[in-house]
Amino acid sequence: MIRKLLKREECAKCRLCCCFDSYDLWETPVINEETHDRILAEFKPDQEFLELEDHYLLKMPKEPDRDLYYCTLLDHEKGCIMGEEKPFDCRIWPFRIMDLKGIRVIVLSLVCPVVQTRPLCEIQAVAKELAPQIFAYADENPSAVKKYISGFPIMLAEE
Repeated sequence: MIRKLLKREECAKCRLCCCFDSYDLWETPVINEETHDRILAEFKPDQEFLELEDHYLLKMPKEPDRDLYYCTLLDHEKGCIMGEEKPFDCRIWPFRIMDLKGIRVIVLSLVCPVVQTRPLCEIQAVAKELAPQIFAYADENPSAVKKYISGFPIMLAEE
């Protein structure tokens, strides 16, 4: 979904989006029921989840002696074991959908080192192109919308 902005090879070298420290665990992907069931049936039958009201989060063990949690769907040699079927949050990375005072906005995570090398107009064009899909997903999965956090550049606000 995001291939117009980031090349597969660039992502394969980095994988920063698959790693979290205790400060950014809030960015772990929100898993809807359909994706939860698909993970268990097709990709990782022993995956454990944290079950919340209307969604799931992957349980990720903390790395020994480090404040890091790697996504359990990450194969460190091959990348995401789900390939193109990965969770929606992962497919739209480095974009996030957030709520800013009742308005849904698409924001950019500046953690991605590759996206920082792209022209802003290119990033905004991709955000605009993906907006209908992102907002439609948010309609069906409201838990995917996180509260706006100051400092995240807003690429697009819902009309």
